[in-house]
Amino acid sequence: MRIVFFKTPKPKRFNFQTRYYDEEKEYWEQRKRELGISKDGEKPDFKSRVGKDWKRVRKGSSVRQRKANVSVVIYIAIVIAFLYYFFFK
Repeated sequence: MRIVFFKTPKPKRFNFQTRYYDEEKEYWEQRKRELGISKDGEKPDFKSRVGKDWKRVRKGSSVRQRKANVSVVIYIAIVIAFLYYFFFK
């Protein structure tokens, strides 16, 4: 072990230059990592999310269908009331 008083050795620098660099590819890979997309292009929870979306759409469509049926019944009742008023009074 050598004792040096005035000159301290500097660490060697690591200088590795990449040969192939595709900036656009790096950007898209980073974006995929941020979004959690796997290599095959699907998110890991894609199936469960689609299932939930379909259930919500089906539930929403049944509610809308029920409201539409109620409104049709109300319109028919109004028409019958007008017909009764015009023809029997």
